[in-house]
Amino acid sequence: MRHIVTVTILVLLAAGAASAQTIVQSRGVDARVDYASLADLGPWDDRNYKLNQNDLALLGENEGELSVRAPLFFRIELRRRFGDLPTSGPVQYPRSTLPRFLTEYGGFLIDGVLYRKAQLVDGRFAVDTSQPWMSEEEYIELAGKSLTGDVRVTTPVGAAESAVAINPADPNLVISGSNGPGSGQRMQYSTDGGETWNAAAALPLGGTCCDPTVAWSSDGAKAYSATLGSSSVYVYRSGDGGQNWDDLVNEPGADPRRELGGGTDKEYLHVDTYATSACLDTVYLTWHESNIMKFSRSTDMAHTWTSPVSLSSGSSERGIGSDITSDKNGRVYYIWPAFSSKTILVRGSDDCGVTWDPTVVIASTQASFDFPIPSIDNRYTWVHVAAGADLSNGPYGGSVYAAWTDSTAPDVGSPSANHARIQVAYSRDGGATWGVSTPHETADADTVDRWNQWLAVGDDGTVHVVFYDTRNDPSRTSVDFYWSTSTDGAVTWSTPTILTSEISPKMEDFFQFGDYNGLDVVMTELIGVFTDNRNEGGLTTDSPDIYAAGQLLGGGGAIFADGFESGTTDSWTSATP
Repeated sequence: MRHIVTVTILVLLAAGAASAQTIVQSRGVDARVDYASLADLGPWDDRNYKLNQNDLALLGENEGELSVRAPLFFRIELRRRFGDLPTSGPVQYPRSTLPRFLTEYGGFLIDGVLYRKAQLVDGRFAVDTSQPWMSEEEYIELAGKSLTGDVRVTTPVGAAESAVAINPADPNLVISGSNGPGSGQRMQYSTDGGETWNAAAALPLGGTCCDPTVAWSSDGAKAYSATLGSSSVYVYRSGDGGQNWDDLVNEPGADPRRELGGGTDKEYLHVDTYATSACLDTVYLTWHESNIMKFSRSTDMAHTWTSPVSLSSGSSERGIGSDITSDKNGRVYYIWPAFSSKTILVRGSDDCGVTWDPTVVIASTQASFDFPIPSIDNRYTWVHVAAGADLSNGPYGGSVYAAWTDSTAPDVGSPSANHARIQVAYSRDGGATWGVSTPHETADADTVDRWNQWLAVGDDGTVHVVFYDTRNDPSRTSVDFYWSTSTDGAVTWSTPTILTSEISPKMEDFFQFGDYNGLDVVMTELIGVFTDNRNEGGLTTDSPDIYAAGQLLGGGGAIFADGFESGTTDSWTSATP
């Protein structure tokens, strides 16, 4: 008769909470395995009960000495998946082991409940069971409604440049805009968290061009989009989750769109969604005219707009590619790259965009505007900005962030001689002073390009950045879509995680990958959209489409147990300009 042996492991976590984990020997599949001893090799997970003696034989000879926060069953799974992992030495697993585990399995499973945090206690990683995330059943249901992996958004072939926004009240509802397929801007919507996409009705009145931007009202009842028109910015509103974009016709005047500016380019929308903000549901719009930075706002849900004002002054502040965001206090930040002075600039407003503070320099850039690299040598990658703010009550709540692409040195005409990187700036004092970091490895800066970034801040304060990355192609011509996170206010960063299932080869037409990609994060869902050239149907020419890549994030805390795998400080830089 098989004896039932239970072992209870009780540890005190750093926060002072007791964590009891009961390991029941009889739940294991192999009587030869001492399951309680497996807790000495990593944080416990009930899926360890499925391990047998043959599985354990795959482990490294010094497994207990490794700084790996993922549970043992997943490490063995990685060893089967990647057969060439070393079995000795201090480094045996990919730096992405923990984020891979959290992405694929949701968290540490103990008695039917998932937990997201493990801490080092007395030399051993232990799961913090004082902070449950959700049940395994809830996770399975949620995962079924959230995009994980990458899916095609647009059809037929022929789309580039995209923006995405997740409904803040219902993450199942997602909207996207793209340049094409065909002529003009096209809109898409999803009702299942981005798993599947539908083409929306055409934007009213026609005549659209490109540069999509999308946003939601704070309650998710209204969606907004803007595009470049023949000579001005066109603004639209949807009242049915992005299926139709003629909701403004219900306002006085019965006009389905609003037109602002003249000779416009590179517009971008932002909506203040913070519940207690004095500027709640104010819609902000940026663009430029002849490289003079322009601004307008609406306080009645995009029905009426203020007369456009100029926010740049003199030739040294002229730019292209601005973005706008707002913090918990409703303070607005208008951020743009000034190409003649090679600087990233910001102006702030404390009264919902009525008046503006003087210009502040965030950082200097190596490139002035755009520069060729092997993967985009016709269109050129360019210095443009994506902005976001931390609206959480966490330690970095109120911080504001800006991300941009830059060259690693003054750019030259030869694509192979230039190298692209991403920079992220952060401010804790309302934009008065800024620090700068790099959200990816830097040791390979001469062999890998990163470009076309976008930034978003999660509900928990985690900063997310996505970008193209050429690390998987020695010729630096093909790209994958990567994702990095920071849980300490953009000072240090996780090792980048690949989001694409197939590499995208370089496009040979003039437009190539377009000018930018998109990203949004709401609650536990992250979705990035990007231009992709994978060949889905045996075509003999380029196949540009918009794809979406998603991740299911942790709830109520950081995505990583304590922020980062050990030793990540060699993959980021930080400096104050």
